Amino acid sequence: MMNRRQIESCLPANLHSFSRQVLGYYLDGRLSTEEFRRWFHMPNSEYLMMGDCIAQIVDPDYVPEADRPHGIKTGATKKI
Repeated sequence: MMNRRQIESCLPANLHSFSRQVLGYYLDGRLSTEEFRRWFHMPNSEYLMMGDCIAQIVDPDYVPEADRPHGIKTGATKKI
């Protein structure tokens, strides 16, 4: 079960309304982690690390930005 208090600790006091809406969709299961990471930071690039913090709490399979090999970007998918 996800810890909403832990998620709130990742957020600023005044989260942009668009990002709050994206977060709500993610927590409701309406967005994948990739989609959440792609859209959450759009109003403010400073939200990139906040999105990383939240994804680590919500998605046990998420690989944090700091642990990714050099050159692998958020939301990148391999095309075959």
